[in-house]
Amino acid sequence: MSSTRSRRCWRIRPREPAHVIVLPQIDSIERTPDGVRLRFVVSPASRYFDGHFPGCALLPGVVQIGWAVEFARLEIPLTGRFRALAAVKFTRVITPGSAVSLHLSGSADRRELTFEYRSGDSACSGGRVLFH
Repeated sequence: MSSTRSRRCWRIRPREPAHVIVLPQIDSIERTPDGVRLRFVVSPASRYFDGHFPGCALLPGVVQIGWAVEFARLEIPLTGRFRALAAVKFTRVITPGSAVSLHLSGSADRRELTFEYRSGDSACSGGRVLFH
């Protein structure tokens, strides 16, 4: 018995991998005595609102943490691998089109990042990210 194998041609379509974090466009950056404050509008077209949640879109907490870590790596700079989260609280939802500020403070020496998202005078979320 002979076996015949057909050749398959696979076409690879370039696309953005799911694990790539897409950062929002920053409107302003302000250096503070203990870190940096970024201001931006959360785009209603952001892919992070897809399915989260139909009829009542909100920015997922994991995205907020991911943005804080990535911006800290760019602006502070912060190194090391993620170890843990501490004292993370989500107190107000961030919706499509929200104007927010993100305050980041920390240092590579302490291996800790403190973040806080605000919309106007109201805190939306905050906490600490610990690194190895």
